Amino acid sequence: LDVQARFDLYSVSNAILIAAQCPEATKLADFDSWKASGVYVRHGADAITILEPGKEYQRDDGSVGVSYNVRKVFDISQTTARDEAQPQVSYDDRLLLKGLIASSPVPIRAVEELPQGRGAVYDPEQNAILVKKGMDAPDIFRCVSLEAANVQLAQSHEGYSREAEGYKAYAVSYMLCQRYGVDVKGYDISRLDGVLQGQDPREEVPAALTDMRDTFKEINGRMAR
Repeated sequence: LDVQARFDLYSVSNAILIAAQCPEATKLADFDSWKASGVYVRHGADAITILEPGKEYQRDDGSVGVSYNVRKVFDISQTTARDEAQPQVSYDDRLLLKGLIASSPVPIRAVEELPQGRGAVYDPEQNAILVKKGMDAPDIFRCVSLEAANVQLAQSHEGYSREAEGYKAYAVSYMLCQRYGVDVKGYDISRLDGVLQGQDPREEVPAALTDMRDTFKEINGRMAR
């Protein structure tokens, strides 16, 4: 999830490959691309292997498949650019909330109180996310991002169940916080282990991770704009 949060344009498979080889990666490019920008890969650096789609082909059963090509890339930490001061991006709390509110799939409304001590909740009758007044910016971001992720998943997947699949929204909220530097100490990501371990690792787990990635990419894309 940490890697996917930094590389939202990469597929789940490539995020897993990067996490397995260089989990702290922040910026990737192949040898020639680094060289073209005046940066050189350090001698002895181990390339990070990812996959990129190649040509389509027809299988024996008539269906269409896609071949994949191996691509060797290097993280900025493996190059001469690692010693140079890199520009740091930080976001004002007000700007972050403005971006999150603008990216929400439904309107967001402030209310005085919410049941069960919750900070934010989606109200299907109003088709809006209700947010309790008086919270600080990081709490608002965490609460609203969770509700927005649940709504986005429900809009994108017919039959989505918050009770059974809410862990996906939890992961999306975590990734959004990681992306924008919002404190994630309150997230217990280990709780996802039990959920995913009970699923088919060949079909259900990749599908769940893809749902998380696609939802994160959708909300993050709107926030970035």
